[in-house]
Amino acid sequence: MKGLEGIKVIDLTSYVAAPASPRILGEMGATVYKIEPASGDEYRTNAPGFGMKKTDIDDPAFDFASMNKIFVSINLKSEEGHELMEKMLADADILITSFRDKALTKLGLDWESVHERHPHLVWAQMRGYGEYGPDKNTKGFDATAYAARGGWFACLPQAGEHYQPINWPAAMGDWNASLALTAGVLAALAHKDRTGEGDKVTVTLHHAALWPMQMMLGGTQFGDKWPKSRYNVTCPTNNTYQTKDGVWFIICYGSYDIFYDHTMQTIGLDDMVGNEKYNKNAEINDGSGRNEEVVRIMEKQFLTRTWAEWEPIFKENEIPYEKLYLPEDILNDEEVYASDILRKVHYDAFGDKAIPTSPIRLGSMGDPVLHKSRPIGYDTAEVMHKYGYSDEDIKRMDGEAVTCYHGPELPESVFEPSYGPRSLRD
Repeated sequence: MKGLEGIKVIDLTSYVAAPASPRILGEMGATVYKIEPASGDEYRTNAPGFGMKKTDIDDPAFDFASMNKIFVSINLKSEEGHELMEKMLADADILITSFRDKALTKLGLDWESVHERHPHLVWAQMRGYGEYGPDKNTKGFDATAYAARGGWFACLPQAGEHYQPINWPAAMGDWNASLALTAGVLAALAHKDRTGEGDKVTVTLHHAALWPMQMMLGGTQFGDKWPKSRYNVTCPTNNTYQTKDGVWFIICYGSYDIFYDHTMQTIGLDDMVGNEKYNKNAEINDGSGRNEEVVRIMEKQFLTRTWAEWEPIFKENEIPYEKLYLPEDILNDEEVYASDILRKVHYDAFGDKAIPTSPIRLGSMGDPVLHKSRPIGYDTAEVMHKYGYSDEDIKRMDGEAVTCYHGPELPESVFEPSYGPRSLRD
């Protein structure tokens, strides 16, 4: 057995944050059943809103969160649909949902009900907000619960006269929250393996947003102000600058006092080396404005050379740096393909498109094997056969309790797996 082979996951989710977690588990080898209503996951319609294209067959945007899954369409409000779901839960290991509490309770799929009927099952929920606060029943999304309530919209833009909130990259918080949910699920799975008892896992977009905000929240309690200008950073050696030819980059020495002299000497500011006016972080941030003075001195120096001149200096002197990459730069970065961070996946309608893989790697699995998504209910009949339903049962239930796929035959390219450089092949 490799990775999570043999683990069965019921995916009762929509959009991005929650379905991305079972996708990660699927890349680790788990068998993931994505349960959709007859209308499908609403995220299937979102590609144009993200600047992408889709067809009825090829949908890279939907694949981002729903690769490596089996697609089953069940009407959970019907008696027979509910019975099928119960059969699937009985031999599953994990249930992941993004449904809100009221809907789960109505369907009998809330934690208490499921745990009573299936005490072995790990039950995991992605929420917008916490279970106990005044907004516990409020619908939450990446843009609202994460980016807005979590402070990202307001804190990240450059402060100044023409301040405007940032243009938030769609679903960025969703992907980060999915990793938190995955970690919780794996911890609960380990508990289940030891005790035979399932556990409840809860992750909220709001909480996931505030976890990486710790430095901002901590600094604010000591008088630091956000948003801020890059001229008003507390650590000038951990800041962005521009070269003579217009390239923006960052150097990243957060330990200002330790690396001050090394930085100044490396970039040719010899008169700043050992300068007691500027070489102590606490003192340049005493309200006198000396932190800004250091930034402007460094800024002026960086404008004297091109990026081609500065980069070898940084490398030779082991200055931690990076050019600020745009998406176009990332898509042409050799590093992301060599390490299987991005994978070219072929679509008949669009050609090869780069798809991010999960950032988690298991030695037993190698690079994950990726399988593209399929239409709503494509696997319903096959799954029902596995649970003992006859052709007559399936025909009778189709359109009411379940939805089976009756569309055109899919091209072979839909089923062709995508391998990374270190993927294990059968």
